[in-house]
Amino acid sequence: MKRTILTVIALAALSITAVQAQQLQSIPVSPAPMPGSPGTATPTPYPQISPAPLPKVGPGSSGPPLVPIEMPSPPTKDQPVPGIEPSPPKPKSPGG
Repeated sequence: MKRTILTVIALAALSITAVQAQQLQSIPVSPAPMPGSPGTATPTPYPQISPAPLPKVGPGSSGPPLVPIEMPSPPTKDQPVPGIEPSPPKPKSPGG
């Protein structure tokens, strides 16, 4: 009795999958490309903006010359660093 029920269920499942497979075959494999689908160029709604040209460096360039900037040198060993408060010296522990 159990074998008969299992056989009927298996045959029903196979027939359903066969019908679904036939329906899937009716769908075209490669649909016509639609606008905006992957791999196609999408038109831009805004005009393309080209970057501004870089200023020319040299004697023939227009505009005022740049002012030289003084590069600070690193502080010496005994010179305090600005913006940092010096910490008081720690007392040494005896016998340490």
